[in-house]
Amino acid sequence: MKRSNRNSQRPKAGASAHRQQGFTLLEISIALLLLMIVTLGAASLFVYAINYNSGAYDRTLAHAVAQRQMEYLRRTPFDSLVTPAQPQPLITSGGRTYSVVTTVCGDAAAGCGGSATLKKITIQVTPQAGAPWARSSVRIETLRATSALGAYFQ
Repeated sequence: MKRSNRNSQRPKAGASAHRQQGFTLLEISIALLLLMIVTLGAASLFVYAINYNSGAYDRTLAHAVAQRQMEYLRRTPFDSLVTPAQPQPLITSGGRTYSVVTTVCGDAAAGCGGSATLKKITIQVTPQAGAPWARSSVRIETLRATSALGAYFQ
């Protein structure tokens, strides 16, 4: 009868270490590299979103400045509506600076849509700060007619 040796059934120290489950240093390095790439992609998306929201805020304030300027021109008498001779000063609203360009056209010969009884008013407001690609101007146009009574109402 053959005797079995108990020691022969036991795994050797080197073999048991090889059978253990786990990650190697190379696998961990590759996983960290992939995680870093994904994180940097998400971070650049956040930066883009912040810049886009800032540009939207600038456009919102620029629109408010244009509306305020338009309301001022609505209160101005019709005969006094003219394009300013000098550039308008910069306007600050909400801590941001804007340039305002106002054009009033009341000449039918100029081909801008105006006439003796109708004036075309154009207001363009442009942010002066921020990223160049986010600095889009706001433009408002309106037509204003004289309040004089026509031939049918006299």
